[in-house]
Amino acid sequence: MTRGGFTLTQLIVVVAVLAVLAALSVPSLAASRRAENNRNAATSLKTLSSAEADFRANDRDWNGVNDFWTADVKSLYTLTSARQPIRLIEPGVAAADADGNQIHAGGLNLPLRNFASRDAHHGYWFVALVRDHYDGKDYMEDTGGVPPMGRVHNRSKFGFAALPDVSRSGTYTLWINENNSLWWTRHGSPLPKGSEVPATLGGESVPHLEWPSDEELKCNFCRF
Repeated sequence: MTRGGFTLTQLIVVVAVLAVLAALSVPSLAASRRAENNRNAATSLKTLSSAEADFRANDRDWNGVNDFWTADVKSLYTLTSARQPIRLIEPGVAAADADGNQIHAGGLNLPLRNFASRDAHHGYWFVALVRDHYDGKDYMEDTGGVPPMGRVHNRSKFGFAALPDVSRSGTYTLWINENNSLWWTRHGSPLPKGSEVPATLGGESVPHLEWPSDEELKCNFCRF
């Protein structure tokens, strides 16, 4: 050792040790981040389920029918009631709707861009399911309310899924339905961003649009 410093050999050893420690810590930090994102996605799905219960019980869209909203995710924020957005979910979850299309709902819905820009929420995108594989029926129905909004409700059921962004910032695909049952699976592909946001639901990039049958749940899914 020289006076007040290290020899070249000692400096090389210190740098090597630091490099090894960094190499060991990076995977651990990435795994910790994915686990946190998984938990956040589960919490957001629970929030969606609570929002649906509120929407149905309190007729949040004032259509005179106690029904669930099933057309998309973001409208649980952007739908209007007395000309104000209902805001039943946080804007970050609304912005992470995998479906970029606006549901007009008889002119009673506001564009998401008025409130937020589309982006993944804690590494996840959210999607409203279109069909219950258990009975083969669509979630989106016309429940006959006034004003008419089209096939955007269901009187008794709903379903949502949370899918990891293409960056693999999450480990699981998570699911929830009207029973407040939260399930997860490692199967499935993440949502590709394309040019900053995922493709709309018209393409093949969204693999999970149906609530699984009971047999599929038993074989391929676990409760969260």
